[in-house]
Amino acid sequence: MSRVLLIGMGDIGKQVLNFLVRDPKCPELLVGEYNEDFGRRRVNAAISNANVMGMYPKVSFKKMDLSKIDETAQILADFQPDVVINGTVMQTWHVIRQLPKEQYEALSRGTLGMWMPGQVALGYRLMLAIKQAGIKTRVINTSMSCESNPMLASVGLAPDIGIGNVELLQPGCRSVVAEKLGEPISSVQVYLVAHHVWWVCHREANIKEGPFWMKIMHNDKDVTNQFDTKQVLIASDELYNPGPDFTVISAASCIKNMYALMDPVGIYTHSPAPEGLPGGYPVFISDKGARLALPEGITREEAIRINEESQYLDGIAKIEQGGKVTYSDFTYDVLKNVLGVDMPHWNVKDSYEVATMLIKKYHEFAKKYGVIYD
Repeated sequence: MSRVLLIGMGDIGKQVLNFLVRDPKCPELLVGEYNEDFGRRRVNAAISNANVMGMYPKVSFKKMDLSKIDETAQILADFQPDVVINGTVMQTWHVIRQLPKEQYEALSRGTLGMWMPGQVALGYRLMLAIKQAGIKTRVINTSMSCESNPMLASVGLAPDIGIGNVELLQPGCRSVVAEKLGEPISSVQVYLVAHHVWWVCHREANIKEGPFWMKIMHNDKDVTNQFDTKQVLIASDELYNPGPDFTVISAASCIKNMYALMDPVGIYTHSPAPEGLPGGYPVFISDKGARLALPEGITREEAIRINEESQYLDGIAKIEQGGKVTYSDFTYDVLKNVLGVDMPHWNVKDSYEVATMLIKKYHEFAKKYGVIYD
C-alpha cells in the first residue's frame, strides 16, 4: 500500500483528509499537526465519517512541529512516505480580513506577497528535513505555491508541484465555454497559463489583473478566436464564492496530483509551479515528478514571463538564486508606512525568523484597532 504524509489540518488539509478517507483507493495516511488535540479530533472525525460510509482506511496521527527539523526528519525516515503533502503556514494570508475596513484596505494594498515569509517558512524547514532524512519522496506544497515553490527552488529545495490557483480557473473556463457553445464540458479543452493573481484580482480591488495566455479547443478544433478570453477568465473567477467553495476545488486538485505522483503512466493537467517555476501552467505529472507541458502556440520563455509579470503585481519583484526575495515597490511602501517594517527584501533561509517578526508586528497593529490574537 502507498503511504502519504499529510501535514497540517487547516482548511485545505481538512478537506483533503475528508475526501481521501471516503475513497476506496485511499493510501495509508499519517496525519501530522502542530496542535495535537485539534489534529487528533479532526482525524477522529474523518475516520468516523469514513466508517459511516463503510470505509475503513488506515489512518494514524502524529504531533509534528515543522520548526524542529531533526524531529521532522526522524518521522519522515520512520514512515517512508511516497508523497508528502505540506498544508502548513505560520499565519494564513486572509487573517487581515478581521481588521476594520479602513485598516484592512490600507494593509491589503501590500497584496498577498507581503506575507510570503509566513507562507514559505515551514515548507522550507520541511524540505530541509526531507533532505536530512535521505528519503525518496514526492512533495506537494499547498501554500501559495505560485510563489513559495520558486522561492524554495532558489535554495535548491523545490517541491514537485503545487495545487489550485490556475486550477481554480481552468475548470471554470471549460464550464463557461461549454455553456456558451451549448456542448458538454467533456468536449471542451482549455489550456491556460496564469498566476494566482487572477483568482483574487476581482475579489481584492487593490490587485490588478495580470497577463495570461489561453487556448480553447472544441472537439480538437481551435476555437479561441470565437471568444473574448479575458471575459472567459473573468466569468470563471466569478463562478465560486470565496472561501469554502474554492477550498474544495483546491483539495480535489491536491488529491489528483497526489495520485498522479504515484502513477507510472501519469496525467496531463494544470497546476502551479512545476519545476519550481512561478505561476501556473499546463503540466504532465507522474511518479517521475512534474514538468511543464505547453501546447502549441506558446513558448516556455513566454509562459514564464507571463507569470513573472503577475508575480510582481502580487508583491514579489524578484526571487534570486540563494534565496533573496525582493518586494515590489508598492508592497515595500505598505510594509514600511503602514506596518512599520523597513524591509525591502529578505531571504528564504531566514523566513521563519522573518515571519515571526512580521506576525508580531501585525498583531501589534491589529491590537490598536481592537483585534486581539492569543
